[in-house]
Amino acid sequence: MYPLKEYQMWPDADLLTMLRDDDRIAFEVLYNKYSSKVYAVAYNLFRDKDVCEDLVQELFVDLWAKRSTLRITSLEWYLKVAIKNRVLMYIRSKKATLDISAIAMLTEKYSTDSKVLQKDISAILDENVGRLPERCREIFTLSRKEYLSNKEIALRLNISVKTVENQMTIALRHLRTGLTDYLPAVIAALLLQLF
Repeated sequence: MYPLKEYQMWPDADLLTMLRDDDRIAFEVLYNKYSSKVYAVAYNLFRDKDVCEDLVQELFVDLWAKRSTLRITSLEWYLKVAIKNRVLMYIRSKKATLDISAIAMLTEKYSTDSKVLQKDISAILDENVGRLPERCREIFTLSRKEYLSNKEIALRLNISVKTVENQMTIALRHLRTGLTDYLPAVIAALLLQLF
């Protein structure tokens, strides 16, 4: 075993070799180097601290458990694929709620094909917004396109803030359901570009 400072200067390939030989310090260095990146990817999609921490912990526990059998040539690529798969499993199992506005923002910010992806998301969102009941659609539009607060919407429409909140909940639930089939592909494309 080497001093911790020396480990931090080693390339990933050498640290992976040490990891295969049960070197806990090499594992710790890799965890410290990559866990925040993995967390950031998950948090940008879920906006849920607990879910993100669970994803990171599960990924690295799995890395440690499989250390002797894994043949990783690029740790960064491995983690990118692993977090993508974990995110997709969470989506499919509906254990986590995605932040739709965060996905749209990430698409615009990170995707080299963002214009195409953004158009697709916008078209699907517009189509699903069009299917909302009239009052629900009006409230959603005031919130998301005119950026009015719930209180401002309530005042403008002469309804209670609680009604606005309820209608937004209905709208977001409907939109998530409408995007369920499309989201895994969008998220997979985004995750590959976030590292």
